[in-house]
Amino acid sequence: MRPSTGSVLPSHHHPSDQFKDKPRSLIGGMHGSGGGGGNGGSGVGSPSSPSSLVGRITLRRIILFAGSVLFVYIIISTAFGPPMDDTGFPIVRHKERDPYVDIPNPVGPNDPYSGRHGGGGASNNRAPIPPVQDIDRHGQRKQAPVIQLDPVDYEDRPWQAGREGEESERQVPGEGQDGMFSDGGTIMVGDEGDVMLADGLEDGESEVMIAAKERKASHISYAQFLSASRRERNYAIALMVREADLALQSTDVYSVTNKNQTAPSNDIHDYLSLSKYYWPNKSKPNGLPYRRIDGHVNPEIETVRDYRLLRTMIREVHIMGMAYHFTGRREYAEKCAMRLKEWFLDEATYMNPNINYGSLRKGEKLGARTGVLDMFTIFRVFDALHYLQQDEGWPQDLIPRLQEWFTRYVTWLETSTLAQVEREGDNNHGTYFDVQIIGIYLFLGRVKDAREIARAALHRRIDPQVKASGEQPEEMARKTSWYYSVFNLQALMTLARWGDDLGVDMWFYEGPQGQSIKKAVDFLLPYSLSGGDGWPVENLKGFDMTDYLKCLQIAWHIYGDEKYIEAIEVLEPRVQRDMDEGKVKTVSTFMCDMSTLLEASNRGGQGLIWHWCLT
Repeated sequence: MRPSTGSVLPSHHHPSDQFKDKPRSLIGGMHGSGGGGGNGGSGVGSPSSPSSLVGRITLRRIILFAGSVLFVYIIISTAFGPPMDDTGFPIVRHKERDPYVDIPNPVGPNDPYSGRHGGGGASNNRAPIPPVQDIDRHGQRKQAPVIQLDPVDYEDRPWQAGREGEESERQVPGEGQDGMFSDGGTIMVGDEGDVMLADGLEDGESEVMIAAKERKASHISYAQFLSASRRERNYAIALMVREADLALQSTDVYSVTNKNQTAPSNDIHDYLSLSKYYWPNKSKPNGLPYRRIDGHVNPEIETVRDYRLLRTMIREVHIMGMAYHFTGRREYAEKCAMRLKEWFLDEATYMNPNINYGSLRKGEKLGARTGVLDMFTIFRVFDALHYLQQDEGWPQDLIPRLQEWFTRYVTWLETSTLAQVEREGDNNHGTYFDVQIIGIYLFLGRVKDAREIARAALHRRIDPQVKASGEQPEEMARKTSWYYSVFNLQALMTLARWGDDLGVDMWFYEGPQGQSIKKAVDFLLPYSLSGGDGWPVENLKGFDMTDYLKCLQIAWHIYGDEKYIEAIEVLEPRVQRDMDEGKVKTVSTFMCDMSTLLEASNRGGQGLIWHWCLT
């Protein structure tokens, strides 16, 4: 049955009820269809009545009238509306806002840009801004509207303060412009609305323009750089994986208990190493106590394996940790966990947290202060742990247990007589003491203590150890003077890298007489190029350039001195030839170069990869 066309109100609701609070004349006008009709209609629609005009206007006429007005509005807006761009979207004009003043209020209580959660500032009850609808009715992505910024007087710009009277020009990229700088020294707005400063400023060329000119002057294209970078990265990872696989296959036990003689304490868990420059005293029947012959290594040191095993463990954990990072192979992480437990924690094989018997000279009852140096490369283990702990199978209690061990060990460094004498060393021993203890402090979260060591190193290490000429007198006095000059330079650079993370600038520090790390690099440079010709003091065992080349590469990244890159071009082929001939270990410094380039001299960079180029 066809539904009734009458009122849609419920049957119990009389039509006039909805108007019961209205004047009776309006009610009559709404129910009348002209002048008469309907009960009580006479007189209501009469021309003489004040409501007669209202009575003639029906709901249909109201709708027709509103539609007509809307239609006329659309026609006028289309003909005389705002200008459109080539895509049919309106060109939006607005006043350029000051980013430091016109920052909108937070959207809600958890606005990530508000710097806090809930409360404060503007009202947190604002509705979230709806997402932009960037798809048109044909399902195609809309193009962003062209935005033209109205000019702003330069006296209103905060960055123009103090430049009254200077004439400036501001351009907006238009026909024939692509947002690049013009030749007239202008300020232009790029495609993203960012303000770009052009060249031609009175204060000289901007850093951007200088860097752009250097980039254009290079004979190497960016494509060539990318190709070389990928090639060198692949080579570095291949060498890394090869060494990590060898470490993975090793079944030796790395432990202080793996030796055939004990320290004077008779505790097999005490670390023991022999002083490498001490030999039997021929004037004594039993050869005791041993006497020092600098520059000549006594092969007897290999009869006690603690030093060799400690350094092997550190190197292998580091290389497997890096290999895990670059390959994701979990067997590397598992082997690292095993090695760390084996050396530090397992009941049968652990090491006591001290080096009371390091660099022991036979005939003595206690080790030498120089034995503290044996542990200085431990920071490489901490570097590896940064990546290893991310493995889902990594033992969750391992790092806390290691931190407990190193808390006891660092207490020994801070309080024992041997360690304190080593700390006061005025040569590489003192420098590497700082390297070791800073690494441990950072592993334990003692950042303040690490920073104090780094700050003190400016005056305790650089000032007394480096002359204004760059010569390192304590290292030059050694029989192997070239080796130790480079060795201490590596320690100073490692400290400087720690300083980057701790807010201490050691790279560009100069002492009272102009002492600096850079001058130490410069002093060695001419002798590296001459193969040692003209070296002013005695030197045994030649002039190996492998480690100095590493220092030179880092110095190039830090200082950008052209003579460094020129020297690298000469030295790198020589070192590579020695690697090819098996004279020195084949290594790649690409990872350390890239890490140094991106992180060195930047606070908080961590330097987790580039450490291996120095040690």
